[in-house]
Amino acid sequence: MKSKPTLADAMQKTAEPKASNLPASRRGKKVLMVYLEPATAKRLKILAAVNETSLQALAEEAVDMVLE
Repeated sequence: MKSKPTLADAMQKTAEPKASNLPASRRGKKVLMVYLEPATAKRLKILAAVNETSLQALAEEAVDMVLE
């Protein structure tokens, strides 16, 4: 007899997208969310545009600097 799926099973399925659905640039990476004040988010977007880079690249550089 099959057991009913639990809430934990359902959450795990929705929390982990299938690798085939992810772009290659995201495979093997973990998601990290951060909440910022709107003014800070705007400044970061402007900084990324001025430097012709992405928010992703800026975030990775910032994390690397903090961890050094």
